[in-house]
Amino acid sequence: MKKIILGLSVLLSLGTFAKEKYQVEVEPAVKLNQSILSDYNSQIEKEVGRIYSKEEMFGMMNKMMNGVFAGSQKDGSNQMKEMMGSFFGEDYFSKMIDTMYKYYKIDIEKIDYINGEKAYVKVKLGFPVNTDEMSMDKMIERSGEMAEKMDEAFKKKTGKTMEEYQKSISQNDEKAMKKYFKTIGEIQLEMMDQELERITKNGKYVGRKEILEANKKNGKWVIENPDFGY
Repeated sequence: MKKIILGLSVLLSLGTFAKEKYQVEVEPAVKLNQSILSDYNSQIEKEVGRIYSKEEMFGMMNKMMNGVFAGSQKDGSNQMKEMMGSFFGEDYFSKMIDTMYKYYKIDIEKIDYINGEKAYVKVKLGFPVNTDEMSMDKMIERSGEMAEKMDEAFKKKTGKTMEEYQKSISQNDEKAMKKYFKTIGEIQLEMMDQELERITKNGKYVGRKEILEANKKNGKWVIENPDFGY
């Protein structure tokens, strides 16, 4: 049976989402007026925002890291945080997550109401990737450019190139070495932000689509136990 297509101009209301239109479909047997439908849409938007919040996305990374560090006494994300923190500062990992999440694109494409109690939500996820620079030659070329840029930024911050700084301090000078790596970490985060912003402006996102099941419980729409494919 053909579905009734409604709400073609519904706008996402959460700042997390890109300001794009999504489609709402309702089975013919489902009786929802525009006011109720708008309320349902709003609830589902908030649920999708919760599912893909920074905290939840960080939880996804935890699970992936645990797979990489399987068999270890510590969970993978803590190992990664400790490893990065020992070099680049305790807040490096959280700042890296903040930077990455800032450019993560989450769009609702369609909400499909099966009945008054269940709906399927089609979501498109994306992250900026420059596919034109993914060949080995381009990656090597880009790597060289980034190394030069990092050295220039380091000199601007410290008055010395990275090599000059290393030669000017003792490897046993813990304070100086800590400053050296902390400065590198700061530059890495700044360059990551600049690079992601550059790619984003070109509109080049790579990602996947997921379908979430939303159910109405106790008068509210909720998404429980989403399967993210890991």
